[in-house]
Amino acid sequence: MIHRIFIHSPIRYIVGLILAIVIGFLCLLSKGFEYRISYVDAFSVSGAIVFFLGLLQAASFYGAFELFGYSFSAMRGKNRRYKDYYEYQQAKLEKRGQQELVYVPFIVVGVLFFITGMVLNLILL
Repeated sequence: MIHRIFIHSPIRYIVGLILAIVIGFLCLLSKGFEYRISYVDAFSVSGAIVFFLGLLQAASFYGAFELFGYSFSAMRGKNRRYKDYYEYQQAKLEKRGQQELVYVPFIVVGVLFFITGMVLNLILL
């Protein structure tokens, strides 16, 4: 179970880490590098943004946007793969059971950056 949740391709963790670093650097550019609170803000903001991107991926993974996908597939007319929305939903549910939890690396990186920001807040201020 732990393997399915946390052990993924390291590329997803690297992408989440690079995204958090870039967001943190942009936050530091806007606030300036001379104040300690700027580093707290950079870690907290970048962690929160990456965390919420992970949550958005989780919502998509669990089917929050399936209706949009079905409506686009239904616009094809007579060449539709699925008879109705229920059949489409069941096919996606079966496919989802076999996939990795691709959103977890972003949530993990986001939480780590946010916790780092909170620890820096306690230490520096």
